[in-house]
Amino acid sequence: MKKYLACFFLLFILVRCAQQVAPTGGKKDIIAPTLLESNPPNKSRNFQGKEIELLFDEYVIVDNIQQKLIITPEIENPYNFKQKGTSIVLAFKEKFADSTTYTFNFGDGIKDFAERNPAQNLKLVFSTGPTIDSARVYGSITDLRSNKPIFDALVGLYKLNDTINPEKQKPYYFSRTDSSGRFAIENIQVARYRLIATDDKNRNQLYNTKDERIAFLDSAIQVGTDTTNYNLKLYHSDGTPPRIQRTTPKVNNYTVVFNKGMDSLRVRYLKGDSLAYFPENATQLKFFNTTGTTDTTLVSITGVDSLGQKFEQEQKIAFLVQRGKEKQLEPLTLRTVPERGQPLARDFTYTFIFNKPIAQLLPEQIQLQNDSLTKQPLATMQWQWNTYHNEISVSGVATARDSIKWIVPAGAVISVEGDTLPAVSYRHTVLKEEDYGILRGKITSDSTTHFFIELINEEFKVVRTAYTSPYTFTRVPPGKYQLRVIIDRNNNRRWDTGNYNQGRQPEPIYYFPDPIQVKSNFEFDDNNFTIPSKTAD
Repeated sequence: MKKYLACFFLLFILVRCAQQVAPTGGKKDIIAPTLLESNPPNKSRNFQGKEIELLFDEYVIVDNIQQKLIITPEIENPYNFKQKGTSIVLAFKEKFADSTTYTFNFGDGIKDFAERNPAQNLKLVFSTGPTIDSARVYGSITDLRSNKPIFDALVGLYKLNDTINPEKQKPYYFSRTDSSGRFAIENIQVARYRLIATDDKNRNQLYNTKDERIAFLDSAIQVGTDTTNYNLKLYHSDGTPPRIQRTTPKVNNYTVVFNKGMDSLRVRYLKGDSLAYFPENATQLKFFNTTGTTDTTLVSITGVDSLGQKFEQEQKIAFLVQRGKEKQLEPLTLRTVPERGQPLARDFTYTFIFNKPIAQLLPEQIQLQNDSLTKQPLATMQWQWNTYHNEISVSGVATARDSIKWIVPAGAVISVEGDTLPAVSYRHTVLKEEDYGILRGKITSDSTTHFFIELINEEFKVVRTAYTSPYTFTRVPPGKYQLRVIIDRNNNRRWDTGNYNQGRQPEPIYYFPDPIQVKSNFEFDDNNFTIPSKTAD
């Protein structure tokens, strides 16, 4: 018996000793895997195989390689992959095209097994012919409106043919921008191409005009002899025709939803009926059932989008039948510009914005309180409604030393639905002259070039606009700003976007080289800029 127990104990010890466990302790692996060799070798020629094998110095894994591996030129050749410890094998269904140089850029699609460190700058180049193409195109991509670099934008070269439609046609060569907006397309065959960049948010290498930005050059480029550093600026240009996408009928209101934002809308009643309405936002037009009717109202809606595309459509407005005893109304709300708590200039322009059209307002009850001493009724100030009766613009002068407060008592505002605004108040500090900064400068340009200057804050909101030069921006609150010049080619005092299908570029925007830190009681002169002469075309 003792003999059997001794044998069992010895076997148990041997089994325990044979078990392998991950080592503990030691330094963390921060070294990326290194490519030892590949088949085909990098820069090899006359490759005729259908498999690509990569051998590393440690165990590796594949991370979403179907998305991260960029193969140029673009191929329609499906593949699968296998992991074999320290190697990765890509098996393609078909052979590669003859006499073509291919570039495999793996991004961070291959990582080490232990700490998921990605292989750095992993790229493989080979040719199925006797030569390696060596031409390259490089540059940067920024956003036209903000001047910020664009990460992961698609930059493509398209072979020349009768028509190039990036909505349906993928680029022949392409690359993606890094975090600085830089791109480089290498190992390109010497030829002429069209250079087009897009957001490619869904990474399908096709341009989605509704949701994605685009930039393009007016003419083809000669790759191989032209060494220009290309700087493209993406802009949004939704060329889809405007239309009514859907409607949302309710007991109290009826909402018409458009497929895109509209710059302007007009409603014409076709049977003499009339309903209160207003654009709830750029894509929605809301009608209100102020009489409790269930009859159908026929209207004609005319709209214009940001590209100047027009549409006109007849629409039946029919509210749902009320089932309960009382209407369930959306509460009447108010917001202001500037917002509550934001500083206010002594001679100010103030805006009250309601979420519904207003049927009755008592301006003698709405008051501006200067400090805690005097109150001034809205009725004594300059104020006016907008077209839809849901916004009031007020011009006035604050006599307070430190702060003002708008007081809107309950019942002073009644909407078209008959509900009232509860009592609200909005306090603002009053900026003194010494609290502001002043900016001055001059724009030099061709005499035929129309332009305007914008001062924008860190949120890229326009703070001041000037239409002449020299310009002066007074009473600028302290903060960080940027100046930009917009070339107003059609002299309509607004920026107009471009349209790829029409071959029309957007109106150019030029940013001053450096941001400006505005300080209190300080004047900033000589903010000058010269507009390049080519923009006058």
